[in-house]
Amino acid sequence: KMIQKKLFHIQQECQAKISLDPQTAPDKFDVIYADPPWDYHDRTFLDGKVNDTGAASDHYPTMSPDELMTMRVNNFASKNAILYMWTTGPQLQISLDVMQAWGFRYKTVSHVWSKIRVNPGYYTMSSCEFIIVGTKGAIPKPRGTRNERQFFEKLRTVHSAKPHHFRETIERMHPKQSKLEMFARIASPGWYVWGNEAPNGVHLPGILGPRDDLPW
Repeated sequence: KMIQKKLFHIQQECQAKISLDPQTAPDKFDVIYADPPWDYHDRTFLDGKVNDTGAASDHYPTMSPDELMTMRVNNFASKNAILYMWTTGPQLQISLDVMQAWGFRYKTVSHVWSKIRVNPGYYTMSSCEFIIVGTKGAIPKPRGTRNERQFFEKLRTVHSAKPHHFRETIERMHPKQSKLEMFARIASPGWYVWGNEAPNGVHLPGILGPRDDLPW
């Protein structure tokens, strides 16, 4: 686990060198890819011991539904834009509320990630996360591929880290559009990034309302 974390931070440093220059960022983006730091009401399975499972708050500061819904994401979305948002089963209803508050209309579940390893759950053993998709206006054009697979299986690594596979599918689906990853942990070629862990991140003035500093 320690080796995985060290490799993750090395990857961050390397990818920062190949990220898009934030000085060239447009005022509005056609594609937004977001992995919000969901608040699970301080629920934890760890008894104060941090490892690769348990609540998100055991690993990083989270944001409440109200904090997420008051974000002015709509101000940075193009007239025709699409949002890909990560969520989990317990956060699904809240995710739909946040998506609507950001100015997007829910359309479908675009991706399902099977993490192979399971976590304890109240109903069934949890092993999947989901990307829900919403649009503002029409889907940005020109469109790319329309035959990407919804289901993808890969063993999870460090807590909350998502496989790069999902960025790659979005890139193929929207090859010509400007792309922003929100709450990013690493930088990726062809993407502008924003977040407290994002290297070389863009500045989105006013996205949090009257304050510009990241809340976590």
